[in-house]
Amino acid sequence: MALVESLPPRPLSAKELLDLNRSDALELASPIEEEGDAGAVILATESWVKGLVFDGEQGDGDGGGEDNGWTVVETVSLAERERIDGLRACEDAILAFRGESPDGVGRNVPDDESDGGDADARTEADAGAE
Repeated sequence: MALVESLPPRPLSAKELLDLNRSDALELASPIEEEGDAGAVILATESWVKGLVFDGEQGDGDGGGEDNGWTVVETVSLAERERIDGLRACEDAILAFRGESPDGVGRNVPDDESDGGDADARTEADAGAE
C-alpha cells in the first residue's frame, strides 16, 4: 500500500496526523494513544478503514512486514459495513496486536477504582478484626 509506505519510519507526531487529516487521500487519521507520538493509528477513506501499528521493525525483504516499520493489522471494507463498525474492528485489532484486551478498554478506570475500593474494604475489615 503506497500510503503506508509513505509514512515515516517512526511514530507520527501530532502535526503529521493533522496533515494526514487535511490530505485529500484520507477522510480520517486518528491516533489510538492520547498522549505523545502516535505509534498506532486508524486511517479511513470512503471505502475502507485500516488499523496500523508502528512496531519498530524494519522489513527484511521477505514480505513479513512493511519496509518502514508500520504494519497493517486490520483492513475493513466499508462496502457492506458501517464506518463505526470498521473503526471498532481496527481498534480491537490494534489492541490485540499489542497484547492488550479490547474488552478492557474504557473499563480501566472503573476496574482500578473497584480494586482501590476492595483494598479499602479489606483495610477496614482488617482494622475491625484487630
